Amino acid sequence: MLDNEIVWVRGAGELGSGVAHLLHRVGLHVYLSDVSPPLAIRRPVTFSCALVDGSTEVEGVEAKKAESLKLSSSKTWKYIPIFEDNPEALVAFNPTVVIDARMHKNYAKDFRTWAELVIGLGPGFEVDKNCHRAIETMRGHNLGRILSEGAPLADTGIPGNIGGENIRRIVRATRTGQIKWFTQFGEMVTKGQQLALINNDKPVFAPLDGMVRGMISEHTPVVKGMKIGDIDPRGEAVQYQQISEKARVIAAGVLEAIILHHNSKLA
Repeated sequence: MLDNEIVWVRGAGELGSGVAHLLHRVGLHVYLSDVSPPLAIRRPVTFSCALVDGSTEVEGVEAKKAESLKLSSSKTWKYIPIFEDNPEALVAFNPTVVIDARMHKNYAKDFRTWAELVIGLGPGFEVDKNCHRAIETMRGHNLGRILSEGAPLADTGIPGNIGGENIRRIVRATRTGQIKWFTQFGEMVTKGQQLALINNDKPVFAPLDGMVRGMISEHTPVVKGMKIGDIDPRGEAVQYQQISEKARVIAAGVLEAIILHHNSKLA
């Protein structure tokens, strides 16, 4: 039975949260980990916020910050526990599946000894080198495809095209320090509108017209040039409180890989 699987999703940003959301809903035992304070910007759809706020909810699924290095022995987990990322301690839970959703794009370590099935999301992973299976995360025809050999497409350094925009839609820190936002998720802004201040003196402006879809937590220190926000040029049509189509497709690919692996053990 799939509900016997213990799944560790490492990285609770947009993609990792989408994966954890689906796996939890279909009945798998899922736990998450991420750095604290978290780096996620699309916070309405990321479970990493629970590391700061104690708990958070994404589309009806709740995650709670774990207060101790223990997992529930209950047959049904009512919420997703999330831990501060401590790989040595968290691998001791003996997960049957590990999903690396950190999107670091470069991994020197071979993670295959961590679980029966280790799935790497995106660039930097290569099957039979540092994972058992990889998932393509590049937008396009192969998005969400399971790779049983080779590696996902290399990182281009250019964000995916949304509403005809890629690089311009990203908001970056104008200096190193602490940020204070003067906007909110879902707000419509215009190009040049002030969005925030860093260290109470360096303004951050909207790069184009659109909806505020991403803002890094004010608890997270920022570094000049760092990605701290996202303006979606599609505007009011955007459902910013819903998991994105990209995250859903990738999550479906992960679930398929887990089911195929599980079935292979029964054959």
